[in-house]
Amino acid sequence: MPVKKHLKLKKVDARKLRHGLGLNQAEFWERLEITQSGGSRYESERPMPRPVRRLLGLVHLKEKL
Repeated sequence: MPVKKHLKLKKVDARKLRHGLGLNQAEFWERLEITQSGGSRYESERPMPRPVRRLLGLVHLKEKL
């Protein structure tokens, strides 16, 4: 069985995802242990670190990004 290469992480539109889930910023980012203000910066096009994108996938999308 061939070894899978690392999947390239997709860019995530956190604001769009949050709105789709019907959560406010505090509720959405609290699940990742990120402050509301930190999450707001990611929603404003600040680069999101890979570990945060992975957590987002595990917590909110239930899949790898």
